[in-house]
Amino acid sequence: MRKILSYLITLMLLCFFAACSDEESFSTSTSNRLTFSDDTVSFDTVLTNVGSSTKRVRVFNNNNDGIRIKNVRLGSGGTSGFRINVDGQSGVSLNDVEILKKDSIFMFIDLTAQANDSNTPVAIKDSIIFTLESGVTQQMILQAEGQDVITLQGKRYAKGENAILTATRPYLIYDSLKVDSGATLTIEAGATLFFHSKTSIIVDGTLNIKGTADKMVTLRGDRTDRMFTYLPYDRIDGQWGGIYFTSKSVGNTIEYADIHGGDNAIVCDESGTDKCKVSISNSIIHNFNGYCVYSVNNKMEFENTQISNARKNCLNFTGGLYTFNYCTIAQFNAFHSDRGYAFYGWNYVINEKNDSIAYPLDVNMVNTIVTGYSTDEIIVAMPYSKAPYILSFDYCLLNTDITGMDKYITINVSNCNFDTKDNEVYRAKNFKCVDTSIYMYDFHLDSLSLANNKSKEGKNIGCYQ
Repeated sequence: MRKILSYLITLMLLCFFAACSDEESFSTSTSNRLTFSDDTVSFDTVLTNVGSSTKRVRVFNNNNDGIRIKNVRLGSGGTSGFRINVDGQSGVSLNDVEILKKDSIFMFIDLTAQANDSNTPVAIKDSIIFTLESGVTQQMILQAEGQDVITLQGKRYAKGENAILTATRPYLIYDSLKVDSGATLTIEAGATLFFHSKTSIIVDGTLNIKGTADKMVTLRGDRTDRMFTYLPYDRIDGQWGGIYFTSKSVGNTIEYADIHGGDNAIVCDESGTDKCKVSISNSIIHNFNGYCVYSVNNKMEFENTQISNARKNCLNFTGGLYTFNYCTIAQFNAFHSDRGYAFYGWNYVINEKNDSIAYPLDVNMVNTIVTGYSTDEIIVAMPYSKAPYILSFDYCLLNTDITGMDKYITINVSNCNFDTKDNEVYRAKNFKCVDTSIYMYDFHLDSLSLANNKSKEGKNIGCYQ
């Protein structure tokens, strides 16, 4: 029995040492190489002097022996702005990294691009060089583009200023832009404004956005990286604040602007209907975590403008006078299941004393599409009898049911197409692309749309005229 026990112990020890010996066997054969999850690591355009997101790469040893990496280093010596972390070690040059057989390690790469005093993006290239114990050298390519920006932090334009933001370089905005009463801020054609999280434009004075058809003004968040490989943060809402017009501000204009990806696109405090609060034309207001346009008792004009995808309502009006011509109001927000409607109207508010305050509401839409996922995208809150509530539609394509609506409000309708069924021709199939899997949208009309050549002037209904 002792001999058997001794034999078993000896056998177990031999197996143990053999296993240890096998696991700790490192090859110096030049035929044994590393493989990488990515041979080239590319970053989207990054803003200079701002840290990028971190990319993760796996380094594999698929051989039957371990591999010792004698040295891992950045080919630039660290001058490019790239940084690496290899298996928990950070630095420009790292020594003695081991990868056991059939195993892998993680490597993390990020970048802070240096300013180049250039108005256009500048290519940034580097490499990670792996020198194995065998003498074999392998490399991984790193590439990006760095965009110089003009940084504005807590910028305030005082009374009497007539400030201009040009298209020379993009602007990176922190702590909001503020336009005081009596000041004017003009944003020229082709300008791009990157806004940091929760950063907004707050307007007591006057804002004029002056884009053109071939040089639109872009207002967006400052994240240029990706949530997933297929999904850039630029397609995600809530990346910045929005534009806030206080009650002091009237006479604002927005032309050829692409405003997307924030909390609330345009919020307008009450100024009354004697003067136009904001005139918006040839613009895109898309993908917001709150409202696209929120207004209390103002006069606003919309021409050839797309207003689409809000977590709350695309349009939310409490009183006021609003006109639309050749516009597309589309609620296809797929990121939030609790999304609101394309249009939501009120003609009163409840004050702190629980009293109803009347606000006459008059909305006139011509050559306009109002649609979305719901079978009813035009919602009339229970109106207040002491204030007029008028909705007028002429040559419109509407995804709503107006039956019985005239019991509560004045509704004028002519030359319109309506649908209250689950008819995709009135919804997603109106448009070139509504791809909710990757949050891609193109609200140009599809050939199937009933809005083709149906406007008052014989053109297509909706924007993009």
